[in-house]
Amino acid sequence: MTEKNKFLERINPNLLLLIGIFTIIASHVSYSADIVAWLSSVPFLLYLHRTTGVKSRLFFTLALFVAWTLATAKIITEPVPFAMVFLFSLPLTLIHLPAYLIWAKYKSHKYAWFLFPAIFTIMEWIQFTFMPFASWGVGANTQSHSIVILQSLSLFGMAGLGFLIYWINISIVDLIQSKKPTVFNSLMPFGILLTFLIYGSLRLDLWKAKTKETTAVATVGTDSKVSGLPFADEATNKKFKIALINRTHIAAQKGAKLVSWNEAAIFIQKEDEKNWQDSLKSLAKHLKISLIASYVVPVSTDPLKLENKFVAINSKGEIEFQYLKHQPVPGEPSIKGNEPFRTMQDNGFSIGAAICYDFDYPYIAKAFGKLNANIVAIPSSDWRGIDPLHTRMAAYRAIEQGYSLLRSTRFGLSAAINPMGEIIAQQSSFDIHNKIMFAETPTQRVATLYSAIGDGFVYACFVLLGWLILSIYKRQTK
Repeated sequence: MTEKNKFLERINPNLLLLIGIFTIIASHVSYSADIVAWLSSVPFLLYLHRTTGVKSRLFFTLALFVAWTLATAKIITEPVPFAMVFLFSLPLTLIHLPAYLIWAKYKSHKYAWFLFPAIFTIMEWIQFTFMPFASWGVGANTQSHSIVILQSLSLFGMAGLGFLIYWINISIVDLIQSKKPTVFNSLMPFGILLTFLIYGSLRLDLWKAKTKETTAVATVGTDSKVSGLPFADEATNKKFKIALINRTHIAAQKGAKLVSWNEAAIFIQKEDEKNWQDSLKSLAKHLKISLIASYVVPVSTDPLKLENKFVAINSKGEIEFQYLKHQPVPGEPSIKGNEPFRTMQDNGFSIGAAICYDFDYPYIAKAFGKLNANIVAIPSSDWRGIDPLHTRMAAYRAIEQGYSLLRSTRFGLSAAINPMGEIIAQQSSFDIHNKIMFAETPTQRVATLYSAIGDGFVYACFVLLGWLILSIYKRQTK
């Protein structure tokens, strides 16, 4: 046994659990450090390597749950109830648990270091494709500050980046456990990381060296802080309307061709909706702008049910389509939309739009890629705890699909984002200003491998996992 391993053997396993809790907290969601993610699972994996038995696994499960509870608690601020912590932390614990426990059971297998990243990648894909928790807690989201490594999203999406993060974590464990460096625990994972960094740097530099067509866009913020009951009275609501319309006029007068309001910019009663839409059509026609006007229509108050929607209006004053939020946040009283995704051709480019949490799901962003959108507007409403993280997460979709984003955010950071995921203009609703953000946004699409192959990397992980299971089975039956 080497001196290094003798030192590790003297470390109390429970200390490894405490360190693991800290590294998960330090690497995920708000107030995090990207670099920690590349070793955040190492303490937990070392604990599983050193301990055995049911009691050990129960302690580990509890530690993982505590880690995710404390990590999630970082984003819970007013007006979100504290109970939301457990609504996310418990499912995230259960989603992550199989990768750890299956690896721990078969860690002596020749290719065990592939088990951990393959299972993690598959479980995360299931989460952000089919589950209401979207991409929160996903490994790739730990890199939201690191624009260079994020360029790898254009190749294999979040699954590819997440796989590499988990592969490096398990490789570090393998190296610590006194094994010699090999192709699979050193050369390949760290070589791929270096390749991704070089690729990202070159991709950004080549993009900046190109001449790009742009268009003037603007976000318009609301004065409304209403998120549910009680609704604003008629006089107050009228002030909100006037402010939105006046700001839209200012945005158009300063040259904006596309204007997007915040999510839930105003509440409109059902009986008033037709007149409201007529006024919006006249506004867009008069100003000759493409308008994404987001508002909420109460359907019932007991229980509270809402239509969280927008109308997409072209510069001729015609409603091209209406859209209800497709993926309401768990606990949100919005009626789930199911209409097909659409774009409108106006002012010389193709405009798509979705609402806030919708863009935490890569499959929704991919739908607009297939529709050849040049710019996608995302009326949004956040809260202090997830600001500005949620806007940086939206930038992932721009890199994956190669189009620009215009995220107009209430209670958070509004931003114009180019196809490289770079924020080229931003405005925080918590600052004091006129609630109008302007930007010149690229309208040219950028081809990406991910937009062509979609979830191909995930399917490869399924094949890899199947091969590993078959290999383990054959070994055990010999």
